[in-house]
Amino acid sequence: MIGEKNMPLTSAVNGEISIVVRTVESGRHSAMGFVAILPFLSFILTALICPVPILAGPFFASGSVAQTFYPAGSPGGSSVSPTGASFFQQYTSGDLNLMSQADASSGRLALLTMVSIHNMTNWDSGYVTSEAAATMSEEIIPEWGSWDNGMGSSYTLEYEIGVQGNLSAASEGYGAIPSSAELMYNYAVGDSSGSGSWHKESTGRTSQTGVWNGIIKSEFTVNRRGTFNLTMAASARADGGKARAPWGDPNVMAIADFGHTMTWRGITGIRAFDSLGNEVPLPSDAYLPLIGRDSGINYWYSADTAEPVPEPATALLLGSALALAGLIRRSAIRRRDS
Repeated sequence: MIGEKNMPLTSAVNGEISIVVRTVESGRHSAMGFVAILPFLSFILTALICPVPILAGPFFASGSVAQTFYPAGSPGGSSVSPTGASFFQQYTSGDLNLMSQADASSGRLALLTMVSIHNMTNWDSGYVTSEAAATMSEEIIPEWGSWDNGMGSSYTLEYEIGVQGNLSAASEGYGAIPSSAELMYNYAVGDSSGSGSWHKESTGRTSQTGVWNGIIKSEFTVNRRGTFNLTMAASARADGGKARAPWGDPNVMAIADFGHTMTWRGITGIRAFDSLGNEVPLPSDAYLPLIGRDSGINYWYSADTAEPVPEPATALLLGSALALAGLIRRSAIRRRDS
């Protein structure tokens, strides 16, 4: 009988395969135990992703998808240019759909991770997961030559950063293991900084810190003739799983959607101070070009707010996941009302 022999599992991460052998007696418990701690592991992993790495350039994007049911798929692809970086990986096999996408450009980050298991009716137990990370970190050089010498020795600049995201997680059917999705971000502008996190599980548990689907308003100080750094970093993760259940038909879905971006919205106000800390009047139309050392972008203004058009494969995959989520929700409503 198929359930009475050791069954190897393959782990696919960026196309690399490792073999894990489990027995029937330990398979269900090990799979469920592993997946049960995924939310905690993912929180730790994402926290490690968010801190800004030392970069060769101002833009960075990475990601991966992993699953323990089928042989590994193709590794993800990435690209880097003077004005941005991107990563994309998609895995489809049997009843699985996984996708990871990350984009970073001057003043904008966009992430999308998704996993789904649809009516998988074999004996296997295991997990699916997808993660992505993006960072922009650039030195900003004010063009002080455009300012008169009497206009102060230090300046307080007010700025805005827009944050929009969405999480979905649903699990249903015999053998389904709860799914989860999460997003995290942090930022540092000169001597100011902040962060946020958002976690959601198909069991209904959720947690949130920082600003989400809103606007961050803050300020920083820069000395005359000085420069400052602008950094934005974000990560996304989605995971779920299936227990060892003969003739099971689980539907599992998780989406961490940061595709609507974390966007630099520019400088909204500026105040000048002399060496004694007294405020110096500025004209109402005071303007200081803030030029990115690597990109040449003027960060005084907001980044382009036009939403990127998804790749066809991305749109198709996301559409199928949303349709699956709708089916799961409708089925849950029918069971509750019956």
